[in-house]
Amino acid sequence: MSEPTNPFVSSSGRRATCMEMLQLFLDGEVTTEQREYFLSHMDHCMPCFKSYQVDMAIKQLLKDRCCGDGAPVDLVAQIKAQIIQKDS
Repeated sequence: MSEPTNPFVSSSGRRATCMEMLQLFLDGEVTTEQREYFLSHMDHCMPCFKSYQVDMAIKQLLKDRCCGDGAPVDLVAQIKAQIIQKDS
C-alpha cells in the first residue's frame, strides 16, 4: 500500500515540518485532508504525538485556570519551552 500524498507540501514543493503541521492543526488552520493526514502521521511519529499531548494538556490547563479567557501567546510559548527543556 502506498503512502498517502502529503497535503502539507507547498506549491513550491516545500514540505511542512512536523512542528509546522502540529501548529496548523492545533490552530484549526487545516483542511479536512490535512487534518486526516496529520492524525494518521501522528500514529507513526512519536515526537508529534508527544508534542500534541503536551499542547493539549497546556490548553486544557489554561482554559481551566483562566476561566475560559485566552492565554497570552508568549505565556504559552514560555510554558512549552520549559516543558521541552525539562524533557531533554
